[in-house]
Amino acid sequence: MEKISESEKANKLAMAIATEVSKGWRVESQSQIQGVLAKGKSVNHTLQIFLSVITLGFWLFIYVPMAIVNRRQTKIIRIDDFGNTLFE
Repeated sequence: MEKISESEKANKLAMAIATEVSKGWRVESQSQIQGVLAKGKSVNHTLQIFLSVITLGFWLFIYVPMAIVNRRQTKIIRIDDFGNTLFE
């Protein structure tokens, strides 16, 4: 297998990032060698705990599943010297 040029790596990286964005990921940062993508949003834990106290714990039935489902995920994409897409 041959090594690819830096411009080919940049093009493959841009295509890989575009594919992931179409799947619902958002770009947090991007450089020539890698891209950092994120999905989901963080939960305002202070507000959720306040609501749980005010409702005497009944809000926990909403808060706990929401915290599990909406957790933030991050992945790093990069292209190796041979053109393979690597996800970390």
